[in-house]
Amino acid sequence: MHFIKTLLRALNAKELKALIVAFALFSVAGVARIAVAVAEHSEFVPVAGGSYREGVVGQPVAINPLISNNATDQDIGALVYSTLYKLLANYSVEEGGRVFTVNLKENLKWSDGSPLTSDDVVFTVHTVEDPNTRSPFFKNWQGVVAERISELQVRFSLPVPYTFFLENVKRFPIIPKHIFGNIPPANISLSSYNLSPVGSGPYRFDIFNQRKDGFITEYRIIPNEFYAGKKPFIKNFSFLFFENEENLLNAFRLREINGFGSTVPSKNTLPASSQVITERIPMFRYYAVFFNQNNNPVLKNSDVRKALLLATPRERIANEVFGGDILSITGPVFSSSAGENDFGTYDPEAARGLIEKAKLDPITLNLTTPNIDFMQKTANILKQAWEDAGIGTVNVVSMDPKDTLNMAIKTNNYEALLFGNILENKSDLYPFWHSSQRMYPGLNLSLYQNSKADTIMENIRQTMDVETIPDMLDALNTTIKKDSPADFLYLVPYVYVHSPDMQGFSIHGDGGVIANPAERFDNVTEWFVTSARVLK
Repeated sequence: MHFIKTLLRALNAKELKALIVAFALFSVAGVARIAVAVAEHSEFVPVAGGSYREGVVGQPVAINPLISNNATDQDIGALVYSTLYKLLANYSVEEGGRVFTVNLKENLKWSDGSPLTSDDVVFTVHTVEDPNTRSPFFKNWQGVVAERISELQVRFSLPVPYTFFLENVKRFPIIPKHIFGNIPPANISLSSYNLSPVGSGPYRFDIFNQRKDGFITEYRIIPNEFYAGKKPFIKNFSFLFFENEENLLNAFRLREINGFGSTVPSKNTLPASSQVITERIPMFRYYAVFFNQNNNPVLKNSDVRKALLLATPRERIANEVFGGDILSITGPVFSSSAGENDFGTYDPEAARGLIEKAKLDPITLNLTTPNIDFMQKTANILKQAWEDAGIGTVNVVSMDPKDTLNMAIKTNNYEALLFGNILENKSDLYPFWHSSQRMYPGLNLSLYQNSKADTIMENIRQTMDVETIPDMLDALNTTIKKDSPADFLYLVPYVYVHSPDMQGFSIHGDGGVIANPAERFDNVTEWFVTSARVLK
């Protein structure tokens, strides 16, 4: 120490300054080397904790996936209930695809600690199959015989082989028999457990808050200690509810919520920012104009239908309505994840030639559409393009979305309908194009009939040789497109916006594609908002 003092006294001011600078540089370099060493030999990993608040426009009504088609109910239900597939240890297929035997994992429990067994599975199937339940799953399980083999084993017997039955199992939620078993199916919707559910998913119900007028403002869920899978990282998961999109977006800007999703492209887009991450998730959801030839004789003329297709400016629609952020299509068979637009052939002059060839009186066509912003804009572009190509008058008929279903679709009361279809499986077009589905609740909106197409769809549903499905789909696509029963337009992705604080988001579905918005939560146990540095 004495030596250092002596040395410092011996230095002049310039030399002392140089020594201090050298010492500072040496210290900084040392700290930097330590920082680099730590970074090279450690990493950030997610840890349990934190909160996440998702904003929703709407209200929960019945958080029971067996009875509710409400998107908000389905979102929360995906977190508090498990699908049958996630409860399985294994399964087997016998008798050419007519018999499926499933084995449950051991020691399964409901969120209240009660045992979850094959009795719950059989009860759920029987409940769905009862018409009084009015379940959205009824059509997928109609005719399936569920038989309890043991406490952990169930056998499903199908009337005919069904290629996509396993897909049904993957999306089939199980409800507790000890909660709903003594309630008549018609009264399940009245149960208080529909707002305070007992489930088997990664989260369980905690509490909800509501205003005096009954509007639920917040619904909170917390990790389910009895969940059979990987435990979620996020400890407090809340849904905050808003009356309109404007209020939701304002809450996001003020960081009152951390994320939100939308199936409808928003005109109130958020600016690109490092504080916003936008996930665009492909969906098995396509939009088309469906021609009802029964309600306008002009549409029976194949040249007129082909002219409408040739006069459809898909690229213009994609750019003007969506800013290019969609996938254009020309047929019912598509690849949602391919990312390649199919604008088809746009030839208004050829369209005009076909109209003149038909030698018809001045044509009048009513185009019905829900009064949703992007669909309204699409309809107006089609009106202008079709009239420019020689269609005399195109009237755009806008309807409230609920009225579109009740007054147009259920009664087939439309000439041309701009609407969207959501496929549970992109290879199963039976619900939308088979002739048996022409009347509601069937969704064959073009009232399409073609025996060749029917046979292909039936074969796709029953084959156990999945490698033959692509060729059959190609043949089906060609057959339907040749008949021009609809003007296929585009696929619209599901948009999920969240803050960069939430990490771990990914889609595990069919090639990164979802059939239902609630499927975005399939990997919710990997979402995290807190992390810690650990040694590698």
